[in-house]
Amino acid sequence: MVAMDTANKLNVLDVEFLSVSMQEALSLIEQVIASGDKQCVSFINADCLNISCKDKEYHQILNSQDFVLPDGAGINIACRLVGERLVANLNGTDLMPELWETSPAKGYRFFLLGAAPGVTSRMKVKLEETYPGIKVVGEQHGYFDRETESDAVIEKINASKPNVLLVAFGAPAQEKWIYQNKDKIDTNLLVGVGGLFDFYSGDKKRAPMWMRKSGLEWMYRLYLEPGRLWRRYIVGNPLFIYRVFKWRGAERSST
Repeated sequence: MVAMDTANKLNVLDVEFLSVSMQEALSLIEQVIASGDKQCVSFINADCLNISCKDKEYHQILNSQDFVLPDGAGINIACRLVGERLVANLNGTDLMPELWETSPAKGYRFFLLGAAPGVTSRMKVKLEETYPGIKVVGEQHGYFDRETESDAVIEKINASKPNVLLVAFGAPAQEKWIYQNKDKIDTNLLVGVGGLFDFYSGDKKRAPMWMRKSGLEWMYRLYLEPGRLWRRYIVGNPLFIYRVFKWRGAERSST
């Protein structure tokens, strides 16, 4: 089984994650697919770690994942505050296209699960236009009853025989659903991808490249959706920094 190298792990708020380059992360994912093992991948940002401080089930699931990858400027800032260096920001919106680029030659088969009705269909069309030969073998929106309809959705996934299942319910719902159902799902790699489908289908705009490279993408998202995101960023970002300072102090006092 492909596993995280402990030498490349960092820890913030008692959640461990990888600190590797984009190409190293891509190589790990490709090793998992080639191995035939079933493994789960999560991305974490400041909001995810804020949630994990209150939601112990989510916290435990993150620490049980095979790979946890850092996403966003907040994680980078937190690493600096605890005296560590983060190699790269590995958000799924940038990492997945790298995997899609190589997938036609390698025969990877993708199933898209999540987002609102119609989003996965638009994303499938865009993927097939952008990456000729890519195999999107199935799709299913995320607006189903996860208590009563998950088994039927899993049957649909298994019938399409994907290598990679991309789940876009948002955190922590996607991680909890994957954790609860992974043993029933016949696929190689299960990845929680948050808002990836909304961005890649064209339903939502991404920030200009200079903002992404400067760690300011969150400001662009707040500008576009202030009503939905103000609490996450205006309240959540300072709260996250406070929690990191408090956690760092507790860690130091215990040593």
